[in-house]
Amino acid sequence: MLSKEELIYFEKRLLQMKEETTQIIEANQPLSFEDDGELTSYDNHFADTATQLEEREKQKVLLQTANNLLEEVNEALERIKTGTYGVCVDTGEPISFERLKALPYAKRTVEAQKEHETEKTVSLPEDQSFLTPEEDVRGDKRIQTVDELISMHGNSSS
Repeated sequence: MLSKEELIYFEKRLLQMKEETTQIIEANQPLSFEDDGELTSYDNHFADTATQLEEREKQKVLLQTANNLLEEVNEALERIKTGTYGVCVDTGEPISFERLKALPYAKRTVEAQKEHETEKTVSLPEDQSFLTPEEDVRGDKRIQTVDELISMHGNSSS
């Protein structure tokens, strides 16, 4: 169980993280073509348009990451208020001080987090859209050979 001083320490860190993350979100509002000084995208070269789209994608990922972090920080602050901060949401075990120091918004122990991530990856279905059905008896054995290689060695594209 965390002491009152430790809870105050983590609350200050979380509030600082919240402020910094909010500033990042406010400073990185989505770009539009007009932000580049162009009135329309009609006269842009393909490479210019591709660069603009890449910048928008980077910004979108940055904003999504910042929003996710802000949500985690807000949840941790709420756990401080309710008295459940520092306790694993899955197992009820205390989260180590070292873990909280590294990730003040952690809601699981290291072991519970590993198990949580394993469960998420196991539930993804295998994409079999390119596999040839076993009952397919076409004359071209090359396709079946590729399928056999995939089943023996795995698919490098996934």
